[in-house]
Amino acid sequence: MDGEARYEYREQGDGDWAVIDRLTGLPAATNGRDLSGLALEDARDIADVLNRSVTDGQRSPLL
Repeated sequence: MDGEARYEYREQGDGDWAVIDRLTGLPAATNGRDLSGLALEDARDIADVLNRSVTDGQRSPLL
């Protein structure tokens, strides 16, 4: 997955958005909850933060 973002945001078909982990193809999750059912702006911001942490070599903020 060199050069590609690990996390992306996708519309769920009902107007809500999810943050998807491209390694698994599943919604990213934190504290046992999927990052889905989000507003577009929130999904975009979360995906950006997660991708920056991967690029910067930081520990994932996801639990």
